[in-house]
Amino acid sequence: MNLGMFPIAPMLLALGIPIIYCLGWKKESLRKVMAISICCFFIVFLYRITADLGNIIEPTLGYFIGKLILFTILPLITILYLERCKIKTALTEVGVRKDKLVKSILLGLGSLIITVILALIIYSGGQTEPASAYWNTVMFFEAFNEEFLFRGVLLIYLWKITDLKVAYATSILAFMLAHPQHLTSLSLICVAAQGILLGVVAHKTKNIIGPWISHGINRVIPQILMATVFQLI
Repeated sequence: MNLGMFPIAPMLLALGIPIIYCLGWKKESLRKVMAISICCFFIVFLYRITADLGNIIEPTLGYFIGKLILFTILPLITILYLERCKIKTALTEVGVRKDKLVKSILLGLGSLIITVILALIIYSGGQTEPASAYWNTVMFFEAFNEEFLFRGVLLIYLWKITDLKVAYATSILAFMLAHPQHLTSLSLICVAAQGILLGVVAHKTKNIIGPWISHGINRVIPQILMATVFQLI
């Protein structure tokens, strides 16, 4: 598979974990795991629309809309199909809920402190310019799409139909492999830390709102701080 055409293709390797688990220990869940795997295959195969929509609309907004379709709407349709339920119930299944909302946000902010510190240490030698308020706003909301897939579907929902350890391994590995640009650099530490910490928050609260807020702010704060320090120097 050409990674130029399918840049997030490595994440499909993580889906082997729940498939193997179900084949060996929980065959009754294999149908649902296969449905999620097929959903992820289409996410990878259709990922080019994030760039195509950017060319049609505007790069940042097109990227957001493309990720919304692939990472949120397509998995949501998959859950609706598997559970034969209403949208509200399907959203609850993946952690979009009011229960433990405050705890989720507080734990998410705690995780944010760690990931920001790691980012500042690892990227301390880099020189960067602060992004526009428009970019920051769109990318904050876009972080919800990744949380919906990686922490909502591949952790909370997968935990329900397989096993907690299987869900953790799948979620963290898929998140890391979906960012192949970091696989050969120290920035992989930041990606791994974020995947682990936000996974813990989602596990402890069964709520992805805190992870979303943490993920969204983490995209903005480090580059603003580094740009500010660089300007002062």
